[in-house]
Formats: sequence, structure tokens, C-alpha cells
Amino acid sequence: MSSLSPESLYNLLPEVYRRRDEEQGFPLKTLMEILAEQAAIVKHDIDRLYDNQFIETCDEWAAPYLGELVGYRYGPEIPGVSQRASAANQIRITRRRGVALALEQLATDTTRYPARVVEFFRLLSRPEHLAALRPNNHYTLDVRNSAKCESIGSAFDSASYSTAVGRISQGEGQHHFRNVGVFMWRLAHHRQSIVPAYQVDARHYLFNPLGCNTQLFNQPIPEPNINHLAEEENLPVALKRRSIAGSRLATFYPHTFAVVIDGILHTADQLQICNLSDDGADWAHSPVDRISVDPELGRLSLPTSIPVPDTVEVTYHYGAAADIGGGAYPRSEGFIVFNTPSQQIGEGDAIQPTLDLIQNGGVAEIGVSHVFTEALNVSVNADQTLSLRAAEGHRAFVDLEGDDMTLVGGEEAEIVLDGLVVTGGRLLIPDTGDNALRRLVLRNVTLVPGLSLDINGEPISPEQPSLMVEIPNVTVEIERSILGGIRTVEGASVTIKDSMLDATSRSRTAFSSLDGASHGGVLTLCETTVIGKIGARSFPLISNTILDAALEEGDDWTAPVWALQRQTGCARFSFIPPDSRVPRQHRCQPQFAASKAVEAAEARNPALTDSARSHIIRGVRARVVPAFTSTRYNDPAYGQLLLSAPEEIRRGADSDSEMGVYHHLYHPQRHDALLFRLNEFLPIGLDAGLIYVT
Repeated sequence: MSSLSPESLYNLLPEVYRRRDEEQGFPLKTLMEILAEQAAIVKHDIDRLYDNQFIETCDEWAAPYLGELVGYRYGPEIPGVSQRASAANQIRITRRRGVALALEQLATDTTRYPARVVEFFRLLSRPEHLAALRPNNHYTLDVRNSAKCESIGSAFDSASYSTAVGRISQGEGQHHFRNVGVFMWRLAHHRQSIVPAYQVDARHYLFNPLGCNTQLFNQPIPEPNINHLAEEENLPVALKRRSIAGSRLATFYPHTFAVVIDGILHTADQLQICNLSDDGADWAHSPVDRISVDPELGRLSLPTSIPVPDTVEVTYHYGAAADIGGGAYPRSEGFIVFNTPSQQIGEGDAIQPTLDLIQNGGVAEIGVSHVFTEALNVSVNADQTLSLRAAEGHRAFVDLEGDDMTLVGGEEAEIVLDGLVVTGGRLLIPDTGDNALRRLVLRNVTLVPGLSLDINGEPISPEQPSLMVEIPNVTVEIERSILGGIRTVEGASVTIKDSMLDATSRSRTAFSSLDGASHGGVLTLCETTVIGKIGARSFPLISNTILDAALEEGDDWTAPVWALQRQTGCARFSFIPPDSRVPRQHRCQPQFAASKAVEAAEARNPALTDSARSHIIRGVRARVVPAFTSTRYNDPAYGQLLLSAPEEIRRGADSDSEMGVYHHLYHPQRHDALLFRLNEFLPIGLDAGLIYVT
């Protein structure tokens, strides 16, 4: 028994006091419990004093203080990003100050983005000095070297260049004797555990179970130490055909991607990398004696020399900007805990029988990254909660094959879906007359926008919504998810956080009534990117959100975003399309930027005319619009803002981070923190530029 437990403290009292305390109902014993609780807190703090002396074991708040002892400068705070690594490596990089290795380590520690530093002066074409020969640098490019040609302009470029004028830090040029480039990768690699490959025909397969082309990404190999300059195998690069072909394949296979045929893992010498692009009705370059893999399209072709297999399974890594949608990233913190053990669903099992077993509440957990082809009917009894989820580390696919997944519940019933990728159909809360479901939670879920994808990744049914809510008085909560349009009755309430609501086009309908022509229920949006028009009964809150909507010519809607009731709620730090009808706006774009531009113009010219004022407003509205790397689901940079997007949007959230679904990544803060620390370790006379590869 601990010396600070309530019992031990109570037993230290004289027996006479304990007897009197017993006679009075143990008030003194209750006091000892309170004292023991506070004493335990003090003891914990004392125990932590020793651990807080070391950067490896200290609390997060102590890391800057320990770093300050060795000269670490604590720059702009990055929420959710630890400064422990920066402080721990301060002495190492200080000893290597002025060396490319130190700058690379500094960039990785500060931003947590993988990085590679390139000294551009080493790539300048110049006469050779006999004291410093460069046998691998040639004045002219060897066009027969396909790998070298493909790497031009990348972080692994080895061609020679003439001098470029301008400062790299201002984006004016790269190849100069005083320029250093810090290449960084914002997209992360995500592992897809072993899953059946999508069969196109007897010998043609796709890595992605959704049946579309997918760019494969590398799983980085950790660098051995700080003295190692990052190479392709150490970075989450998008795999290219020429860069991994031939003898290089063994560097990436099988830890980055693997092919398992009839239960046998094939080795690197049994594979070849080639171009499997479309060639008429067939694929190009049919293999002869080895399995062909196209990493840029995620395609797999089997030679005629082997018999047609029964099963073809693959593992691979795909790129994504953040942990949202159905994925194998850590999700267990949000799992619902029940007193009863969860019902496990394995390979070859059906989901529906397990759901039927837990109608009185419980968890059905899918323990494999598999494709389940079945239409589901989820039903839960009154006052109970049912959860269908993929297990930690797995990404489960549910193909509804054109049917709906119906969600039905009794009074005060709840349904929670977690970690699933749903394709081929909609989620439907039907009006059956007795459906009284109170709450639906979609957490880390992907409802494929457009229901399903063709081989090129285009939505097959772009006009179809992903979620239909036909009953009132139901609350839908969506977190860290990707989904298509939503249709609800007027009495429903929908809350969306850290998610993508994608109608596949800014002129299509993302949220509305069941018929898509009038307002739906109540809609709350926080840190969300919406692509498409919105019609809601009211907006209790729109915060740090991008609403990318527009009316097409002849549209029946009168505004791209509108609410029936605008007297309640507010919109703050968000992009709201012009001419939208929403509640009172606070620092929303482009309205806020336009008002500031007009105020500045009036300060210069108090007699500003109405036509001049309108001209200024039109100019701001034309400039301050969202710009994305990609708005097509399944692209690695899906929903990512371009670096050239207006600063009012890239830094327009209440935390000075970007608006939209990737607000929580705090990319502007990472960028600023690196610039703050970069000059400390940059050699005198050199100029550094940050180059984001992805």
C-alpha cells in the first residue's frame, strides 16, 4: 500500500481519533482522502522534477527551457508539433553550422516535414579546377540518360545550369552561387494493408480496391544518422517509373509495395517496372515473362507465361495531406468503449449477420483491410448505441453495389461508423414511419464523392448525394471525413468538423433538401472545405471554413450559399462566396478584404466615387478566391490549398492558419518557424529558399 494512500494516512492517526471519527460517521477519514489526493499530485510533481532534467523524458512545456540552456531559440509556436526534436538536436546542428546536413535536420525538426537540402552552386556549369574536379558534372545534358532527364527540376536534379539572377528566397531564381534550396514534402504516405487487387480482366489489375488509377508513394527508410543527406528512398516521394526501374527496384520493394499471387509474395526479380498506360482498348507494353507494375498509375499486368491466378493481393502506400477519411492511421482514441467485447469480422465473413447480433448495442469491428460487397441494413434498438468500425491499423472497404446502406433506430438510439470507405451507394436514414434514430456519427469515414469512380478517378454519379436524411429530429455529426453531397429534411441537424464535403463541382449541390431545390436542415461547419452550393435552414456557426460555391448560367438558385433564417448564428474567419445570404459575418473573405481595400482608398481619396468603390470591390472579389492543388477525390493533394492561393485564405483562420479542412496542420506556422530559425544556421552570404515538392 502506498504511503500516500488514504488508508495509510488514516492509520497514522492515533487510535483515539479514529474511534471518535467512527462514532461521528468518518468525517476525518474523508478529509484524509482529500489530503491524499493532493499529496499524490505533489509527489508526482516531485518525481517529474528528475525526468524534466532530460530532453528525452521531460514534459513538453519544459523542452524550450532545456533548449535555451544550449542556445535553442524558441520560434513561433506550432500547435500540435513538438519542439523536443529541435531542442534535442541543437548541439548537433550547431556543431555542423553552415553545412547542408545541418540545414536539412533543422528543417525536419522544426516543421516535421521530410526535407532535402540542395546547394545550387554545385550545379552551376563552370570551368573545372584541377584541384576540385567534378567528374559527374557535365556541361551538356546526356539525353540518353532517361533517369537524369526525368529528375530535372526536382530535388535530385544533377544537370548543369547557367547562372540565374534574383534571390531564391523571393522566388526569383534558383541556380546561383549564393542560393540554397530546402525541398520539403508536405504530403504524407499512408499504408494500405494487404487487400485484394481490383480485377479489370483476367490479367489486368489495379492496386486501388476502388477500381481507379492511383499514384504509389514511397515508405521512407530512416536515415542512419544526422550525417546522411536524404535520398529518394528516405523521403515520401511519389514513385516514378524510371527512378525505381531496374536494379533500383530492390531498394523500394517489398516494403513500399508488394504483390502476392495465390498467397506467394513475389520477389523483386520477378517484377519489372514499365508504362501500362491505355493503348486503345488494352494497356501498353504487355509483359512477356515478368509481372509488370506501373507505380504512377497503380496498375499491375500479368504475363501469359503464368496461369491465371485465383487471388491477387497487394500492399502499397498512397499519398494524402492529412489523416482524414477512411484510413489505417491511429483512430483508437475515438473508439466507443462497451462493457461487452466487440464482435469481430474477419476475412471471408459477412458484415450483416454481425450487425444483426448487436441490435441491443455493441461494436462490430472489421479486423482486415478487405473489400466487403454487400448492401447493409443497420438497425439498433431504443436507447442503445451501435458502432461499426474498422480496427486500428486497417482500412475496410464496403461496396454497396448500387444499393443504399439504411440506418434505422428506436427512440434515443445512436449509430457510429468509423474508419470505413463506402462506395457504390448512399447512406440513407429512411422515413419508415417508426424510424426514431436520434444520432448518427461519421468519424474517419469516406463516402466516395460521386458514389464510385471510373478507372481514371472521375466520379460515375456526380449528381448523387452520399447521405440522405429523411426524418426530422436526428443529429448527424461528421468528423475528419470525406463525403459527397448531403440531402436532409428541414428538421434535421448536421455538424461537420475537419472534413471535406464535396459535390464534385462548385456549381453542384453540396447541402440542400431531399429534392435538391430548397433548404435542408440546420448546418454547422467548422474547419471544413465545402465544394458545391449550400441551402440550409440556418447556420448556427461557420468557422474557419471554405465554401467554394458558384451559380451556373440559368441556375434556379438565387445565391450560392443561403440560409432561410439569418437572424441567428454567425460566420467567422471563413470564405463566403459573394452574394451569399448567411448570418452576420466577422472577418470573412472576400468581404473583409474588400472593406479594408475601400477604407485604404478612402483614406487616400476622401472623395472616392461609388463607381471607383465598386471597381475596387470587384477587383478584390476576383483576386480573393480559393485555389486548390486538386479537387478530385483520390488525388494525393485532394483539397490542398495552392501556395499561390491568396494570403487572406492561406492565413485567414482565427489562428492565422489556413481556412478549410487542413486548418489543423498549421502549415503557415511551420513555414514561419523554419524561416525564423534558418538564418541562424545559414552560412554568411548565402540565401535560402523553401521549395515545397508536394
